[in-house]
Amino acid sequence: MFILCLLTAFIWGITNWFLKQGSTGLKQIKYDNQIKQFGAEIWYFFTNAQYWIPFLLNQCGSVLYYYSLSKTDFSTAVPVTNALTLLITYLCDVISRPQLLNSRFLIGMLCVTSGVALCVVSKPH
Repeated sequence: MFILCLLTAFIWGITNWFLKQGSTGLKQIKYDNQIKQFGAEIWYFFTNAQYWIPFLLNQCGSVLYYYSLSKTDFSTAVPVTNALTLLITYLCDVISRPQLLNSRFLIGMLCVTSGVALCVVSKPH
């Protein structure tokens, strides 16, 4: 059931990027009253399909994650899913903005991939 962890990381990684893109207009909402500010932000999220569609897909990924935890070794599933989610989110950023690709990114990606591989290999099967 390790494939469920990979699928969860894929769903979360991509939807995280879309959530970030969908929430960019939030910075333009400005009210002096905190209650009005909060209401306007909530209204923005509910009326912005670029935010709530990825949000719903992200929540489906969360349901899949909890299911995968019941079928996979917890000490492997958690670090693998979280590390790969971070990696996929950053890859989406690099695809949309290639200028982010640099040697630090490649070294970081190598470290994350190596750490995930060590987690998987070190567990008795």
